[in-house]
Amino acid sequence: MIETLAVDGGREFVRALAAGFADLLVRAPALWRRSGPEAEGRMAAELERYAGELADADEDGAAVTRAELVWETRLRDLLAAHPEAQTELAEIIEAIRQERPPVQSVRQNITASGQNSTAQGVIGGNIVNHGPYGPPSLGEPAHAPGAGRDEPAPPESALRPPEPSAREEGSR
Repeated sequence: MIETLAVDGGREFVRALAAGFADLLVRAPALWRRSGPEAEGRMAAELERYAGELADADEDGAAVTRAELVWETRLRDLLAAHPEAQTELAEIIEAIRQERPPVQSVRQNITASGQNSTAQGVIGGNIVNHGPYGPPSLGEPAHAPGAGRDEPAPPESALRPPEPSAREEGSR
């Protein structure tokens, strides 16, 4: 129960902060009153600090993940030291879920059918296609000189191994 509450609490706290709903967490610092008034004040300041950081992070998924882990750890530590805070935390989480607008989801369906068809899709990123060339022919490695269309093939003599010199012939 403690683990689930800590994970849910960390996620919901950060979602609310990232969405600009820090006011939904006004009751959260009171969870730390059991650890003393300075802990309660410190957590209020931390919530405010994270609200600013997440607003600046825009859509940085790594910043959100780090913040969720921090708050999950803080809540787990709090509940381990004060299990009686579980009910109050569950109430705060439920209040956040009821008040916070639902998380928007994006769904993208891409279908390609037929010979030599290509389907590409991206959400929040780039697609980079390299060069207008198709795959190399079967008899020629892609890295071989002359494999590209812009690079002329080397003369036939450059592809043969060098002839042994007279000195090499005599040492055999």
